[in-house]
Amino acid sequence: MKVKRLLALLMSSCMLFSIAGCGQNGAKETGEKQEAEDKAADDAAEDAADDTADADTDAEEQAKAPEGDGAPVEINYATFMVGSHLSAKAEAKVIEEFNEQYAGRIQVNIEELPSDSAYVDKMKTLAASKDLPDVVMGKEGIRELAVKNGQAVDLMPLLEEDADWKAEVGDAAIEYNKDGDALYSIANAKQTIGYFYNKEMFEAAGIEPAATWDEFMDNNEKLVAAGYTPLALMTGENCWTTNLWLAAMIGTDGDEGNAFMNTFHPDSYENDSVIKGLEMIQTCLQKYTTSDAIGALFANAANNFLQEKTAMIANGTWMTPDFSDPEKAAEGLADKVGIAAYPEGGLIEQYEVGYVLCTNGEDEAVQEAALEFMKFKTGKRAQEIFLEDNGALPLTDMVEMSDEFKAANPLVAELVEASNTNACDFNNIDNTAVASTLEAFSSYYPELASGAMTAADFAAKLTEASAKTK
Repeated sequence: MKVKRLLALLMSSCMLFSIAGCGQNGAKETGEKQEAEDKAADDAAEDAADDTADADTDAEEQAKAPEGDGAPVEINYATFMVGSHLSAKAEAKVIEEFNEQYAGRIQVNIEELPSDSAYVDKMKTLAASKDLPDVVMGKEGIRELAVKNGQAVDLMPLLEEDADWKAEVGDAAIEYNKDGDALYSIANAKQTIGYFYNKEMFEAAGIEPAATWDEFMDNNEKLVAAGYTPLALMTGENCWTTNLWLAAMIGTDGDEGNAFMNTFHPDSYENDSVIKGLEMIQTCLQKYTTSDAIGALFANAANNFLQEKTAMIANGTWMTPDFSDPEKAAEGLADKVGIAAYPEGGLIEQYEVGYVLCTNGEDEAVQEAALEFMKFKTGKRAQEIFLEDNGALPLTDMVEMSDEFKAANPLVAELVEASNTNACDFNNIDNTAVASTLEAFSSYYPELASGAMTAADFAAKLTEASAKTK
C-alpha cells in the first residue's frame, strides 16, 4: 500500500510539473491540467480509503490474535492416565482440545508416569522439595502434602470470581472437598461404584447378585463349585478393587458402619464393622480370588476379569469401554457383563479428590495459565469427554446423558438408575483414609491373607498407621 501511494504522488507531481511548464499552450493545456489535478485527487482519496481499510483489518486481526506476545506460557502437568489406563483415551482428548484452544498462548509440558503407584511416589517426592507440577491429581495424600508445603492454592476465591466455572463444578462437588472455608481440590467426575459380574458364570452357578453378605459369601462358594474364581482382588498399589469390597462391607453394616465410611480421616479402625469386614476380606483372599492377588496391581485384577478368569470385579463405570475392546477383553465379553449394587443395597457415592492448583509463589503469567488449564480440566467440556469416552459420571446435570448414550452404554444407565433407589451411600477408603493408612493396607494384607494376622490385629495396625499422618 505504501508503494501504491508513492507511485500516485510521483505521478501527480510529474503531471503538475508538466502542466506548469506548458502553461502557454492555452485552453487545451488548461483542460488537461484540470483533468490531471482531478485524477491525482481521486488517487489520493482512493489511497486514503485503502489505508483506512488496512488499519481496520489490522485492528480486527489483532483482536483475534492470542493474548500476549512472544512464546507461549509454559506450565507443568503430570499424569498416570496413559497407555492401557482406563482413562487414557479421555485424558488425551482433553489435553488435545485444550492445546488446540490455547495454541500460541499456553504450552502444557506433560510428564507421563506408567502407573498410579509411580505417580503417587513421584508426586510425594516432589512435594517434599516443594516442586510439584502446576496442576496435580491430589489422590492418596498428595493434596494434603501440597497444602502443607504451601504450593496449593485456595480455589474458593477463584470460583467466586467465575460464576460459569462454579456452576459447571456444582455446589455438591465443592462442598464435598472443602476444608473449612477453603477448597484445595476440584473433581472432574462423580463416582458411583458398584460391581460388575459375568452373567454367564452366574447362570452356570445358578446364582443372582446377592441381596445380603451371607448370600454373597454363599455365591462365592457356588462359583468355586462350578469351576469359577469369584473375585478379581489385588493388594498392590492402593488395593483398589479389594478395598471397594471392604468399604461396601463396612458401609452397609448398620448405622455404625455407614457412619464410619462417611467419616474422613478416622482416628481408629478398631470397631466391630471394620473387623467384620476384614474377616470377610480375609476369607475372600484365602479362598475366592486368583493366585496372583497378593501384590497384584490394578492392571492384573482388571485383566483377570476382562479375560474371564474371574466372575466379579468392583469398579466404576469408567471401566465399561474396556468390555468391548478386543485388545483388552475376551471376545463377546461385553454381552456377558452385568452391573449391580453391593449387598444390602449399598453403593459408593462420592466425588474424586480431584485436581490441585500448585502455583503459590509462581510467576503471575504461570498462575493464570495454570488456572485456565485447571478450569478446562474440571469444566463442562472435560466432563462431557470423560462421560462419552470413559463412562465417568459428570458433576452436575449440565452434562446430560442422551438417549443415544444410554442405549450405547446400558451399564452406565443401569447404575445411575440403581443410585436413585439404593438403600445406603458411603465413600471408599481411598477418599476417607490418610496416606499412611493406605500404605498400611498394602503392607499388611499379605499377612492377613496368610493367616499370620487376625482381622482385629489388622484393624489395630490401621489405627497405628493413621496416627502417623496426624
